[in-house]
Formats: sequence, C-alpha cells, structure tokens
Amino acid sequence: MFIRFFRSSFPIQYLVIALVGLILWGKAFIQPPPMPAPEGPVPLYSLLYTLLNGFPHIAVIFAFILVLIESWLLNILLNKHELVLKNSSLASLIFLIMMSSSPIYLTLNPLNITILTSLIILNNLMLSYSRAEDLDLIFSSGFFSAIGSLFYFPYVLMLLIVPVSFVLFRSSKWRESSAALIGFLTPFIFLATWYFLTDQLKQQVGVYAKMISSLFFYPIHLHTDDWIIGIFTLILAIWGLYYLMRGPMEKTAEIRAKTYLVAWLILISFPSVAYSTTLVVFHLVMLFPTLTLLLTSAFLGIKKKRWAEIIFLIYFLMILVNSYFYNPQ
Repeated sequence: MFIRFFRSSFPIQYLVIALVGLILWGKAFIQPPPMPAPEGPVPLYSLLYTLLNGFPHIAVIFAFILVLIESWLLNILLNKHELVLKNSSLASLIFLIMMSSSPIYLTLNPLNITILTSLIILNNLMLSYSRAEDLDLIFSSGFFSAIGSLFYFPYVLMLLIVPVSFVLFRSSKWRESSAALIGFLTPFIFLATWYFLTDQLKQQVGVYAKMISSLFFYPIHLHTDDWIIGIFTLILAIWGLYYLMRGPMEKTAEIRAKTYLVAWLILISFPSVAYSTTLVVFHLVMLFPTLTLLLTSAFLGIKKKRWAEIIFLIYFLMILVNSYFYNPQ
C-alpha cells in the first residue's frame, strides 16, 4: 500500500505525505511538548526560544511546516542526484516518519532547524562535482556550516564535510579551501561585530572558549518505546545498506562519491556528540538524512513487495502509537 503508492512522484503523493504528517503530529498540536532549552553559545536558537517558548502551539506548527519542507527537499535531492533506485516520493515519507519517531521531536528544536542547513550543504557540494568553477558553492557550504552552529553548537564540525567532499570528488585547490574557510568565518565576523557594539565581546569569547575546551558525555535517556523504534530503525538501515551496496542500481563513480558524502553525516555526528550536552537525544536527528537514504534503498530494492509493505506498516504503526501514548513530559 505505502510503497506501491509512493514509488512515483506526483503532487498527490506530497499531499498525502502532508496528511500522514498531520496524523503523526496530531497529539502534539493539542498537547505540544516543550521546546528544549538552549545549550551553549547559540544566539539564533536562543532568540527563537525567547520568542516561542511561551507559545508552544505556534512552535509545533512552525516545526511541522519546517519538517515537511525538509522532507520534500531531501526527496528532491536524492532523486536529482540519482541516489535512489527510481524517481519516487518514498524518501520524503520515510524522513517525515523518522522525524516523528519520538514525541520530544515534535516541536521546534535545534536539530530540526539544522537539518535544513545540512540539505543545503549536501546539495551545494553535490552540484560542485560537475562544476569547474565552484567557489560560490564551496563558500556557501562553509557559510551554512557556521549558520547551523548558531542554532546548535556541535554543528560547527559540519565544516569537515567540505574537505571530505574534496577527497571524494577530486583534489582540492587552495582557492576552494580558502572559500570554505572564508564562508565559515563570515557569520562569526558579523556576530563578533554585534557583540563588540553591544559590549558583550569579552563575555561571549569566554563562553565560546569554555564550550570548546569542555567535553560533555551525557547518557542517552530514552523511553522504552523509543529504544524499540531505534533498534528497529537500525535493523532496517543495515538491511538498506545491503541493498544500496549490492542492489540493481548502477553505481557510477559520481553516484558512489555522492552516496559516500551522505554517509559521512553519520561519521561527523560521532565526534560532535561530545558537545551536545543535554541535547544528546536530539543529536540523533543528525543521522536521519543518511538513514532515510538507507531505508528508502531497502524498501525500493526488495523484490517481495508484500513483505516490504508489512514491515513498513509495522514501522509506521509503532511510531504512530508512540506519538499518541507516550507522554514526553
């Protein structure tokens, strides 16, 4: 039912995806979970938190619209760069379901904001693969790495994906490396200027220095239902990895390089978790674009469609039940 319907990509599929999202977020619209408090030097998220924390229903609405847009953009990215088996809308549905996998995610938080910057960075770097002059794309990638860190500080390590793309795509030139660094520093130059004009520069430099010099390893406290869904997702991801590496899809050098680039989101998330502090549970969201690619490859690649439909339905129902019967408070 699900997989057969979403194997194509037409406007009607995206409307149904929005309807599925409304069903998954139904309880959150009525009983919104709280926005997570800012952690570390995150001026842009702190501003959003100040504005919306007292209006949790509005925060949930903004978050739902943001996640829905991200699901569409991720689906476009995977199809445009031929990382999935065929032109379908299934990746959009899977990402939306995954972003709804725990009730605590169903509000505006630093990670569902930075996912948008991750998609922009990935698209820019993939476009640079076939561009002779790509300084604007590299600059933009560095720029959005810094912008994301103003919402969620560990995201600062996302800059590492730029040199990774150089290794995967081709040898880099010093101008490309310089463009990435200049793009990364640009938001911080403006931020430092603002702090200087408001007489906060010394204080904020101390905040950044303390955050950088400290490593935090908080235990991941998840509800039992969240653990079950997480383990089930991991099994599906391993299954998807098998189909991605051994499936019928033609693996050109370009497709392989772009696939590895998406996979690097998981590797970058490992060292950055040390700075996630109390947001460590939300940090898992950084994995979702890569997991979406793996799960989409699994469900589109399997030949026995009936079993794929049954497994997908079980996965969807698990998350639906969790969203309505688990209280994140």
